[in-house]
Amino acid sequence: MRIAHHLLRSRFGVYHFRLKVPADLHAAVGRTIIKISLRTSDHRAAQAYSCALSLHYAQAFAALRGAAMPKPPPSIEAIVASENADGRRRYEIDIDPLTLRPTKVRTDGTPEDHLAAMQTLGVVFAQALPQRPGGATGQAVAVPAKPARLSLADAIRLYEEAEAPSLKPNTWSQRTRAFESLKTFLGPNTPVASITRERAGDWAHDLITRVPAGKKKAMTKRTAGNCVSHAAQLFVFLSRRGKFEGANPVKGVVVLSKKEKDARRHAGFKWEPFGVDTLKRIFEPANLERIRGEHVRWGVVIALYTGARVGEIAQLYVRDFFKEGDLPCVRLTTDSDGQSLKTEASHRIVPLHPDLVALGLWERVEALRAGGAERLFPDMRIDSKAGSGNAISKGFGYYLKQLAVKPQRANGRLGVHSLRKTVIQSLQASQLSGERRRAFVGHERGDADVHEADYMRPWSAEELASLFPGLKWAEWLDLAGVRKLLQDASPKRKRGDRSATTA
Repeated sequence: MRIAHHLLRSRFGVYHFRLKVPADLHAAVGRTIIKISLRTSDHRAAQAYSCALSLHYAQAFAALRGAAMPKPPPSIEAIVASENADGRRRYEIDIDPLTLRPTKVRTDGTPEDHLAAMQTLGVVFAQALPQRPGGATGQAVAVPAKPARLSLADAIRLYEEAEAPSLKPNTWSQRTRAFESLKTFLGPNTPVASITRERAGDWAHDLITRVPAGKKKAMTKRTAGNCVSHAAQLFVFLSRRGKFEGANPVKGVVVLSKKEKDARRHAGFKWEPFGVDTLKRIFEPANLERIRGEHVRWGVVIALYTGARVGEIAQLYVRDFFKEGDLPCVRLTTDSDGQSLKTEASHRIVPLHPDLVALGLWERVEALRAGGAERLFPDMRIDSKAGSGNAISKGFGYYLKQLAVKPQRANGRLGVHSLRKTVIQSLQASQLSGERRRAFVGHERGDADVHEADYMRPWSAEELASLFPGLKWAEWLDLAGVRKLLQDASPKRKRGDRSATTA
């Protein structure tokens, strides 16, 4: 069934009345779009209420053009009451808000009903409609002066004052670049209210077609889509503050379709896992010795046995390590300063693989506790704009270049995240459930997985430890050689200190 142009249906099935205000009445009405919830999911009822509102707004617009004080349109409750109060036949009529003329009438198709509808129209539109500005009389109706408009530069300043403190440095850096690009293209003094979807589209088109100074090529569509997504947040903020009305002009002007995303994936634009031969080269003690920073050495070893994200590893505190029974564990949480996690599922307990204990991780934790240190890597910065794990990521990237380890595909990527993918694929070969693997690496449950999301309790450390046989790195890893390298850079326990404090 055709939905009239002034009817919208939300994703919850409720209909809304939406009407564009004629351009010459924007200042008088105070908005460009009128949107009212009809509070019904019944299509026929929504059409009836919409028709009534269309007629009332047509009369109000006519009164505004005639310099008379229009009566406010009735509430939706009043319209519903009127519709239910009598059993008179009602017809579905589309009204052009600019000409105030009917454009379409719907009947049941019979000649009798058609004739009755025409008679109804004759009654409704019997009175002559006021002329629009610049009509036959040649006299234009005075329009009140528009109030001062918020400029784009001022809008960005308001956003920065209110939102920047709560954003991660890397997120704010990307958002700032998007705002500056939009401001440069449209002009800092451009009124926010005048930014249309067409102008936003022109900006987005410029992003993916113009080669910036000092660059060899224009922005990719994927990067432009990210830039557009950041810029759209400005209008979300302004809309919440009542400083912008109507649809977000920037949101969605560049979207990477599913087909394009699949094409990128097939072209190799993704993280690649490490093969066993490559892992042997990376963790060969003679090669691993090239890495000078203890945070990089320990970071990649922990990633190899936990599959944790690099940021999760970098921000670990000594207090996050504890024992559940006799099983050493680490808690990935946001309880300490500088800690943040990607999703709610990222909050988890990870049992420490016996190989990690053999390599000296628990000894390192105890030595740091004895020395009064708070963080696992006390000397490493975690406040970089590129993320808390940036120092580990960069160090490991340099190390891979030294070893001439390259991705298999031209568009592929290798880094610490490749270790996470390697761990997940290794566990995939085990007989354990996907539920347990997701809990171990901190992946979200499926939205439709009611069994897992609503009924299951969190996995215990002992249950997750059953994953350890799936990580068979000790078959080729020189544990003694790697341990020696790790111990050389680890903090030493004070002489005579035999404490083994646990959280």
